[in-house]
Amino acid sequence: MMTKILIAEDEKENRDEIVECLVDNGFECVEASNGEEGLNLLRRDTGITIVVSDILMPGKSGLEMIDSAQFEIGKDRDLEFIILTGHGGAKEAIEALKLGVLDFIEKPLDLNHLVHVVRRAEELIFLKRASRHHKAGMEADVQAKTLQIQTLLGSLEKAYGEALECLAVAAEYKDPETGNHIRRIGEYAELMAKELGWTKERQNLMLLAAPLHDVGKIGTPESVLLKPGKLDPDEVAVMKQHAQNGYDILSHSSHPVMQAAANIARNHHERWDGGGYPRGIKGTEIPIEARITTLVDVYDALRSKRPYKSAFDQEKTLSIMLDGDGRTDPSHFDPDLINILRKMASKFDQIYSRLAD
Repeated sequence: MMTKILIAEDEKENRDEIVECLVDNGFECVEASNGEEGLNLLRRDTGITIVVSDILMPGKSGLEMIDSAQFEIGKDRDLEFIILTGHGGAKEAIEALKLGVLDFIEKPLDLNHLVHVVRRAEELIFLKRASRHHKAGMEADVQAKTLQIQTLLGSLEKAYGEALECLAVAAEYKDPETGNHIRRIGEYAELMAKELGWTKERQNLMLLAAPLHDVGKIGTPESVLLKPGKLDPDEVAVMKQHAQNGYDILSHSSHPVMQAAANIARNHHERWDGGGYPRGIKGTEIPIEARITTLVDVYDALRSKRPYKSAFDQEKTLSIMLDGDGRTDPSHFDPDLINILRKMASKFDQIYSRLAD
């Protein structure tokens, strides 16, 4: 059965474009020209599982529609919400996230990105249904284990929510790195943790924490962040502030994932030989989570296109990291982690290829 999506958008041209794109990608769509009409459709049509809504519409706004829908039917239905806006900023993004919105997409729309977000929403709906069916089929004699699982899920959801609160502030900023870069960093880090013999829980911690390494860049001016050429000394100093800024943002949480992310953010530009920043620490003074993230971030940066460089293939990337090129040197990295990279290079390549931009 096709996933049914409600498109709530007052501009017919935009609405038609979105519907055509999503139908071409295998989704079923119903349309509303304002928030009140959209809410009535949600009340009547229980088959709708995803809502793509503009914020500003005549009468009831998109956020008001979502708030009402969550209050009236959100507890009884699996629903995911995606917000579109040509007017929003950090304040609107945070309000949307507090209402349980999955993502916040700015206009003019990148339809490919919209399809990607909708598919992610579809995956979450499937996971919620599978989880609900699994719980419904549990026998009484496993209720104690169920309680443990629910406690763990609640803990992870708390960390996820806190991460969103931190990252929501970035809504007004543009970063040259893609969503897939963030996903790759998490999977590389999880792979390294596995090869180090860490527990599944600690592997998962790296999967969640490593992608937050550059959250401090939300305070870096776009003129520096997006500059295609070489940075001057003053710009370099501004760019380097993102490490401490990231720590300041993330360290307010007591959750283990966020604590690990804070240490990663502050220390992922430190070098094994002591030549990094912001504190110039070296060796095992650098937290192991940050040492892992340093290595996988450099690997992915070399593999990826950036405003200041073209993408390098696997062979050239490994040559630079394992042998050095005058700018990057093996002495920058934990030797044990370099050995894991050498051993697991093919799996790194597989992750990059599977999640390529």
